[in-house]
Amino acid sequence: MDEGPDERFAPPAPTPRRKRWRFRIPEHPLFHLALLAATFATTTLAGGLQFTAKGGWLGHGRFADGYPFSIPLLVILGTHEMGHYLMCRRYGLPATLPFFIPSPFVGILFGEFSPGTFGAIIRIKAPIQSKRQLIDIGASGPLAGFAACIPFLLYGVTQSRHITPDAHGTLIGYPIAVRFAQQAMGTGIYTSATVREDPTFMAAWFGLLVTALNLIPIGQLDGGHVLRAAVGRRQPIVSLIVLSLAAVSALWSPTWALFCLIVSVVIGIRHPPVENDAEPLDFGRQLIALLCVAVFLLCFTLAPISPF
Repeated sequence: MDEGPDERFAPPAPTPRRKRWRFRIPEHPLFHLALLAATFATTTLAGGLQFTAKGGWLGHGRFADGYPFSIPLLVILGTHEMGHYLMCRRYGLPATLPFFIPSPFVGILFGEFSPGTFGAIIRIKAPIQSKRQLIDIGASGPLAGFAACIPFLLYGVTQSRHITPDAHGTLIGYPIAVRFAQQAMGTGIYTSATVREDPTFMAAWFGLLVTALNLIPIGQLDGGHVLRAAVGRRQPIVSLIVLSLAAVSALWSPTWALFCLIVSVVIGIRHPPVENDAEPLDFGRQLIALLCVAVFLLCFTLAPISPF
């Protein structure tokens, strides 16, 4: 007769594991739409408050006073992220729709300028497999965003109004792209010390700044993707050189050094390798890498915001 196992020698019952609580960002389309609506509200408030004579809804004007700033800005940011998203779809990589990030700061984040947003992002939910995918996905966002900036920039430079310079104020640094736009539209060369910028111009200016920040070749920024695809295993060395240059730029403005420091701490400077990391890029994608360098230089200004 089988009496069964002796309970004295039975293994102890496994202790149930406590489930770790994890915060997961919702990916429902309504959540993306809610973030877009919130960002539209904060950027409209920021634009109306800072770039219109009536001060927008927070002053004594209308909420719609901020539309010439918020609408171009969201088009530029959205085009940037959709460039990444559509390229991911082309390669069959799962990715989220853009997450727009509203900011509660509408007038104090950068002294006298705040865009009312911290930008937008997408999340790629699968590893990027090849250098071809890496450069195509990394470059598609900033190149698309830069292209979206151009019509707003060309219009905006014609709308700035000349003013009598104040004894003390904030100087907005113009990148080379602004100089080219001024020449193309025949407005003459001017600086922010002698004009009051149009809201649409400021949206384009911020779009150029975001493009330059994303193209910094460190970590898993867009520029880091492009750099890893272009130079392979030498990417960390080049990124360290870039960080050194950013540190030196702090002598003129803290913007680049601070941004690079934050990125280095949060995501690191090393980009993870891809399959066939040593395989050279084809000629067409080498041209794309050079185009990204050219766009970065067009969008770069040593001191984006400084007192004078």
